[in-house]
Amino acid sequence: MKIFSLLAIYVFAWSDVLTINVPAPEYVLKGSSMTVPGAAYVNPMGAPNVPSKMVTVALPPGAIVRAVNFHGERREIGTVLIPPTKPPLPLLRDDVFNDLQNQFEDSRDMYYRADNIFPQTYGTLISTGGMRKYTLVTVACHHYAYNPRSGTAYRAPSITVEVHYTMPDPSSERARYWQKLIHDITFDDRAREFIYNWDEAQVWYRTDTPRRAHGYYIIVPSSIQSAVDALVAHRQSQGYDVHVVTREYIEANTQGDDIQQKFRNYLRAHMVDIEFAVLVGFSTDLPWRNMVPFNNDPDSPWNDLDYSPIPSDLYLAELTDPDSLSWNSDRDTYYGEVFDENFQPVGDDDPDYHADIHLGRIPFSDQSAIEDICTKLISFDTNTDVVYKTASLLTGALYYYANENNGGNDRMDGAEYCEQLLIDSILPRATAVTLYEKGGLRPCTLSCTDSLTQSNHVAYWQNKGVMYECHHGNVTLYARKLWSWDDGDSIPETPEISWLTSLFYTDVYQLDNTHPATCFLRSCLCGKPEETGLGAMLLYRGGSDVISSSRVSWSSSADPNGIPYHFYNRLLQDTTTSNGIIGTAYDIARNDFMNNTGFWLPAYHYNLFGDPALQQFGRAMNIEESEAKMPSPAFSVFPNPSRGTVTLCIQPSNNHPVQFNIYDVSGRLINCLQTDVSRSGNVSLNIHLSTGIYFVTVRDGANVFQKKIVVVDCADGQ
Repeated sequence: MKIFSLLAIYVFAWSDVLTINVPAPEYVLKGSSMTVPGAAYVNPMGAPNVPSKMVTVALPPGAIVRAVNFHGERREIGTVLIPPTKPPLPLLRDDVFNDLQNQFEDSRDMYYRADNIFPQTYGTLISTGGMRKYTLVTVACHHYAYNPRSGTAYRAPSITVEVHYTMPDPSSERARYWQKLIHDITFDDRAREFIYNWDEAQVWYRTDTPRRAHGYYIIVPSSIQSAVDALVAHRQSQGYDVHVVTREYIEANTQGDDIQQKFRNYLRAHMVDIEFAVLVGFSTDLPWRNMVPFNNDPDSPWNDLDYSPIPSDLYLAELTDPDSLSWNSDRDTYYGEVFDENFQPVGDDDPDYHADIHLGRIPFSDQSAIEDICTKLISFDTNTDVVYKTASLLTGALYYYANENNGGNDRMDGAEYCEQLLIDSILPRATAVTLYEKGGLRPCTLSCTDSLTQSNHVAYWQNKGVMYECHHGNVTLYARKLWSWDDGDSIPETPEISWLTSLFYTDVYQLDNTHPATCFLRSCLCGKPEETGLGAMLLYRGGSDVISSSRVSWSSSADPNGIPYHFYNRLLQDTTTSNGIIGTAYDIARNDFMNNTGFWLPAYHYNLFGDPALQQFGRAMNIEESEAKMPSPAFSVFPNPSRGTVTLCIQPSNNHPVQFNIYDVSGRLINCLQTDVSRSGNVSLNIHLSTGIYFVTVRDGANVFQKKIVVVDCADGQ
């Protein structure tokens, strides 16, 4: 309390303008094309596809954003060819695709006939909100601009971002809410990764009494509460602070306009203690919040309930502000409004995409089904077989043939998204099975393990820890799209297309449930919560955790590999902040995608069925031995991160031998070192490790300490 009081005096004395200077990313000219590595693309369809730089900055705790201004001066850099921004695409077979193509063409003509620079502004506000204790604002800085009429490109070497904000009264409810969070360090690792002004933020968020949440909350109807007993015992054995809360308790003791808001208000009230939350029950028992992404249009611009409203658990995971300041800031009956009917980002509401807790669902209200799922989750969580856990089944169907229905569109093949995971070594090719479309006219040209069929899909599922599919889908299945014949015009047309099932929801009974797979279903509607569809059934049999779409799935040209690519990358390769935990990897992946695109629909329609605390690599060590328990200052590791050579140093508390156990991220013991303590002073050991993440446990008599070690790639040869 004393620390916060001193901090409050400091914060409230600050100016109400935060100024950040953002240098332009470098560009590369090659012929008539310009590329900007690592850029974000947040342009409306049809507009010149100019690169931007997405920046997330921290404000003092609880700050309220009033306005964001951008300043810069662009200079001409030459004549280039910048194409128009392609429209987002629904991954479903219907007329919306043609409608979007028409909108794109009209918008393209408007931008490319005008003799104007695009964009005319130097930046766009993307979102306000926060992530646990950090108050955040995310902006896109438009260093680059383009005149499509003349073909001239422009660049501002630097853009100044001015964030005007006010601070809440220290005695207000808002200030007290942030006061509870000021010592929280639960998400500090990932905050350090993307907060642009991290060093400045440390002045505002400094704490001498850091606290990490290891609360694991289960919300469940009282009638099936005992179904999660085994999962409760398992998480308790790992050191989690487990709370089982009934729907009835929340409904009776939490304020809110409806049960969804009561769930969210309860989680907000306890956020300081929560890292993971699991909702157990069918949607009629534990209702979802429906997002309305297009302003005041609950069934979307296409009057189709398969598109909108979108059930989304991001509403329950993102807890920074009350509904009236975020998810429903215009206070109508529609939540999560972010677009007008033309996908322009002028929404009526102010949601945030940085989740504050990791959340998943077990979407069943049947006692025995829940018990079976919990048993499987526990088995998967403790399985340390890395070969199985990284073996993958990748199944890619065709989304759109080139010039389908004479629409002039490009070909879109799900096999390419699967293949990218192998090309970038996110999944090992040696243990991957690939099934791509080899039937019909103009089949997939990529080589694969076998052809994509329903029988092959089931047969190759065995002993796979990862399953990723790209198909057209519906609630109970996903299907292949096959150009089966041609009338002679060489144009794939709707009457010539056949639809063949790749996986049906009753197929799950033939799948390997002893070795379940972490599944990402890119197909539409498989995770529709109002029905027990394919996503839920895969959680029951064949899958460990399942990420699936509650409505029609969407793809963005700004990041065509989408959230699935970022998810598997964060889960299996770039694990520094995810630690190989499924719910953590998914929430970071959503941030990665949004930071590239600012495109909200996938952030809404993908949801996690299962346990967000599930580990892709089961470690034998529990929470009490991890960095959740602050390590002793007597034990240090340096440098950390390291280029390979690490020094372990401890000041022993007595003359007992000191034992160092070194584990890899999968929990395998890779080295055990022991030193005799026959003299006073520190004990130091030098070890060499290859690139990766490790955990070192030190036993000094009765004391046990642990630290995480990160070894980065020795790209410079050191």
